[in-house]
Amino acid sequence: MSQRNETDVLCEVIDNTRELTLYYLTKLKGVDLYKTFTAGTQSFNSAFWVMGHLVWAQDFLLLKATNGPDLNIDWLKRFSIGTTLPPREECPPIKTLLDNMREVHAQSVSHLKTLTKDELNEQNAINLKFGDDQSKRICVHHCIRHEGVHMGHLSWIAKMHGVK
Repeated sequence: MSQRNETDVLCEVIDNTRELTLYYLTKLKGVDLYKTFTAGTQSFNSAFWVMGHLVWAQDFLLLKATNGPDLNIDWLKRFSIGTTLPPREECPPIKTLLDNMREVHAQSVSHLKTLTKDELNEQNAINLKFGDDQSKRICVHHCIRHEGVHMGHLSWIAKMHGVK
């Protein structure tokens, strides 16, 4: 068995994380993906917003931050940090969202596999900083943990919809 490099391991974790996210999305089939829930005075994002946000995050953290290809997906900005769910008529169709989710993921993994250790050490192109770290690598790490957090949100949303 050949020695795996760092990007191989990172891509494997990104793929495994996405597989679990997709599992939770299958649990949401047949529910209103636009429905939001409230606890006390706090409203939570809908499943649709979380899905769109995950596409935006992979594009931002794995492609833009590492100088990857620009996929020119016009609806992504509606799901960036701090946004709320746009009206349904301004959202992409679910098929478009899912197709773009697959495309961004595939392009991200393909691009990351081309990066060397030295390139991962370079400053990221989005000026993201965690502590003193502004590397492309920290953006990859953050994308992995970010998706895991939102995957948990999808599991809670499924429970709030009564899905077991």
